[in-house]
Amino acid sequence: MSAADILPVVGQSLGIEAVDTHTEALRVAEFAKFKPTYYWDKTRELELAGTTWRVLASAKIEDAEDTHFLGVIDKWTLSAETIIPPVDHTQILDPSSAETQIMSSIDDSRNWDCGNTDEAVVEVSRVRRVLAPKRKDKDSLLTEDVVVSRLGCGVYARFIPIVASANDLPFYYPRVREYAFGFVEPEDRDHAASTLVVLARELSPDSSMATKRQQVIWQDLIKRLYKWMVTDRFGYQKRVALDVMVAYDTYTAKYQELKAKYAAYWVDNWPEQTDPRKFVFEDIAIASWIICLWQQDGDSRQPSFVDLGCGNGLLVHLLIAEGYVGYGVDQCSRKVWSHYGRSVDLRAQTLEPYGYVADVDWIIGNHADELVPWIPVIAARSNAKFVVIPCCPHDFSGRKMAFPAVAGQSKYHAYSMYICDLAERCGFGVEKEYLRIPSTKNLAIVGRRRVAEVGQVDVDTMIQAGRQGFVARVPDSVKTKVRLAK
Repeated sequence: MSAADILPVVGQSLGIEAVDTHTEALRVAEFAKFKPTYYWDKTRELELAGTTWRVLASAKIEDAEDTHFLGVIDKWTLSAETIIPPVDHTQILDPSSAETQIMSSIDDSRNWDCGNTDEAVVEVSRVRRVLAPKRKDKDSLLTEDVVVSRLGCGVYARFIPIVASANDLPFYYPRVREYAFGFVEPEDRDHAASTLVVLARELSPDSSMATKRQQVIWQDLIKRLYKWMVTDRFGYQKRVALDVMVAYDTYTAKYQELKAKYAAYWVDNWPEQTDPRKFVFEDIAIASWIICLWQQDGDSRQPSFVDLGCGNGLLVHLLIAEGYVGYGVDQCSRKVWSHYGRSVDLRAQTLEPYGYVADVDWIIGNHADELVPWIPVIAARSNAKFVVIPCCPHDFSGRKMAFPAVAGQSKYHAYSMYICDLAERCGFGVEKEYLRIPSTKNLAIVGRRRVAEVGQVDVDTMIQAGRQGFVARVPDSVKTKVRLAK
């Protein structure tokens, strides 16, 4: 068996998730036009309906309509967690609750009062919502009003925190009385671009809304607003679906639990040269997702596992610490292995995958390089289930794979489909889930149900085809010793 045998099937699979390359090119071209202006060092003010606002950022946007702006604001209102990572979820209260001042506020001017001005304010919507934090043991709920109004040539969305004092604002919230996004159309709509603005009202005359930390917030918000509006205009839809096998709320609850238990210690005591902030949080996220997957799998006992190509072994450590029985295998040991304790079984050995059988319930391959295509085969031979997160493309021989260019598709996607096809040939019903981890190689391929009767002869045929050319990778430590010995 070779990559050439699989590629025609891969090409057929690609069309299912193909993107409109023309639309994508237009969208990317519009992103390149984003040229914001920031007003950190100089004060620029805007008078709106008798209220003075500080202008923090602005950007021109072409061919946009207020419907695009309102569409984005509506999404952000209903799901604040999409733009505020520390927020776990958003609860919309009874609309009538926003009409009356139930709670105290640091802002005593809840409505825009035109007074003697000629500007007419038309309120489009008013929503009261509650932002629930991810760190439930450290952060409190925040109630907030979102008021959308038309004023002159503009549409403005105001975000008003309902708190007694500034000290009640959560750490992630801007230190302002309120802030707003605006979409202002030009008088000559046929020849001029519209303008996006980010506005805010100071807590007090001597407070600063443009500290370095808050500058990052305002920069991120106007960039997101611009991109989301462009995306809305082109009707772009996400190419991947998240939270298919494991519900978002279930996963995030487990992730927060494990992060609170393990993150701080391992970030502070990581003995490797690699960046602990990447590996620690990524492996905590993967462990959280796997545990949730196992818990909903319907097995009355906790499953056993082996992590092939376990690397630093942190994933194995986390799963064992959470009560699961298993071990990890990698070509060479790591410095961190000795820090896990004797209860964590990590084995330094070079596997011959064509002859390997594991007496476990689950086989894990997290960026396991040349072992990845073998994992569905090993699982079929071992009568086990598997979860694999592909990374660099390798075929059965252990050599790097090359895929033909296909418009609108990445090589990673092509390789993932190659692994899915192998799993199906082994009789598995393949499931896919894009994980919420800090990596672009984030597709988990799962085989937990056999849907086809594949005889051992068929599996053995695949094994023999791969066995003929397989060459185990030489560990980097061995390569270094050989190089130094020359």
